[in-house]
Amino acid sequence: MILVKSKIKTDDNVLHIKLPEGFKNKTVEVIVKTENEIAKKLLIDTVKIDTAKWKFKREEIYGEENK
Repeated sequence: MILVKSKIKTDDNVLHIKLPEGFKNKTVEVIVKTENEIAKKLLIDTVKIDTAKWKFKREEIYGEENK
C-alpha cells in the first residue's frame, strides 16, 4: 500500500491532487478529512496519567551503581 498525504486549503469546492506515475491506470481510494475531524479522532488532550506516585531508582536508570 502506498500512501500519498497532502495538506491543501481549498478556496473553492474543487480538489486537485497530482499522483505519482505508479498510480496511472489504477483504481485509487480517496479519503478527505478536515483537521478538526482528525484531531477529534486522535483524542488530543483527553488522556491524563497521574505520575505523582511513580518512583524510580536513579542508579538503575543511569547505571551509577557500578561506579
